[in-house]
Amino acid sequence: MAQSSDPRTEAVSAPVPSRLWRLTCFALFPFLISLAGAAVITAYHVTRNVPAFNYPTNSNEHSSLSQFMNLSPVVEKTAPGFTLTDQRGRSVSLADFRGKAVLLAFFDSRCTEVCPVIATELIAAEHDLGARASGVAFVAVNVNPLAESVADVQHFSQIHGLSALPNWYFLTGTTKALSSVWNAYGIFVGLPRHAKQTVHADYMYFVNPLGKERFLAEPDVYQRPNGTGYLPKNAVDRWGNGIALYLNQAASG
Repeated sequence: MAQSSDPRTEAVSAPVPSRLWRLTCFALFPFLISLAGAAVITAYHVTRNVPAFNYPTNSNEHSSLSQFMNLSPVVEKTAPGFTLTDQRGRSVSLADFRGKAVLLAFFDSRCTEVCPVIATELIAAEHDLGARASGVAFVAVNVNPLAESVADVQHFSQIHGLSALPNWYFLTGTTKALSSVWNAYGIFVGLPRHAKQTVHADYMYFVNPLGKERFLAEPDVYQRPNGTGYLPKNAVDRWGNGIALYLNQAASG
């Protein structure tokens, strides 16, 4: 299984970038999009015909799924703790989930592109877990300093169907509190000038019931060549299967 670098060993931006950095990001953004276009289209053609996925039964299938998810094991250590506020207005700390396997993700509360696709993956994972879902928690930390109210994370949860998940927690707080969590987990957050959405890392951490990090994954969400949407449903289902599988593995220790 290929090892990916821990994002915390890489440079992390300030939570609200300087004017120079914002201008640089904004100026380079169209260029980077065009540069990535060919790779995006190629990746789409590779993933568009992925069949519906069932739990892997051998090591080769496990390897294929882990590569699909850009997933690798991490050095087992206690996940950095934090306390924020969820979409119901309740104070929630990471320590509250001891005894459960946790998928920790980072969502932009105003995102209309990648985050809603990941939300669909979480719903698919919940369905795949079935009765085992009571032993896991899906936790997301807000990465948008322009939309950090409880109402913001509540709205995102409602419009993307996550409010129906009893084990879903979309956490927010002050920019200072949120940026502390971003830095602890190596999450880059950039805010291009005049933008309402952030540019941010989409890492997912799988944390075991003892609060130890077990796996790190990074979603690849490819836009379709005709611009009509993102990954086809069978690929989203495969991500959901993978999330469920590795949450179960994290739950086992």
